[in-house]
Amino acid sequence: MHIDWALIQRDWDWAGHMLEAIIMAAIVSLLARSFVKWRDAVIVGLAFAAGHFHGREKRDYEVSVHMQPPHLEGYYFWNWSWDQATDFWPAALLCVALLLWWIRKN
Repeated sequence: MHIDWALIQRDWDWAGHMLEAIIMAAIVSLLARSFVKWRDAVIVGLAFAAGHFHGREKRDYEVSVHMQPPHLEGYYFWNWSWDQATDFWPAALLCVALLLWWIRKN
């Protein structure tokens, strides 16, 4: 069986980032549970995961265009490539949707 990794990277990269965001949120939530109630720990985990993807894609953009410090233009996410934007937005939107659902549920 041959796995076409190029196809997966090109067409399914966003799904991997969404899975990564959920796992990251779960791990951070478990760590935060040592200090706060479950309700708040899940909020911390989801917020951390959403922020992580923005920071990582911002850094990737800055590196790809050889941006000099202080990197303020890196916040202009409308200049990001389609690949960078589709890595960040699905994962961040998933985290925010789950965060809003969790807050309303509890």
